[in-house]
Amino acid sequence: MRVLVWLTEGTWESAVDAARELAEGRDAEVVLLHVDDAATADAWHAGPAGLLGRGGPPAPEAPLHDAATRLMDAAQARLGLPSTPDERTPHDRERVETVVVDACRDADVLVCARDGDRPGPHSLAPPTRFVVDHAPCDVVLVWARG
Repeated sequence: MRVLVWLTEGTWESAVDAARELAEGRDAEVVLLHVDDAATADAWHAGPAGLLGRGGPPAPEAPLHDAATRLMDAAQARLGLPSTPDERTPHDRERVETVVVDACRDADVLVCARDGDRPGPHSLAPPTRFVVDHAPCDVVLVWARG
């Protein structure tokens, strides 16, 4: 069984905990997926231009990559099981949710957490709703504990 865990800031702990419960004692391959948010990257790159004008130096990539690496390391430690990290970056105008759905093509189950207003009809943010509706595998959806 291949378990894909979608890690997002603010909810990853709950997704990892659910994946551990699902995978423990089974012959499961766990993949920890993090997709860089293009909007965050765009804002990061636009900062120096706004502060320094169009001719300003480009923003370094390192802080965004470092934050993603720290999140992946923390998720692997919390999981406590062998796992494979999978960090992806959307290309051009590709959206995070389409990258996640594409990553699901090789999975038997996707584990992700609710990320919207709790409780109520908006308990899923639009990207998560898209993934839940379009994932080509089973989906385990958990409440984010906070």
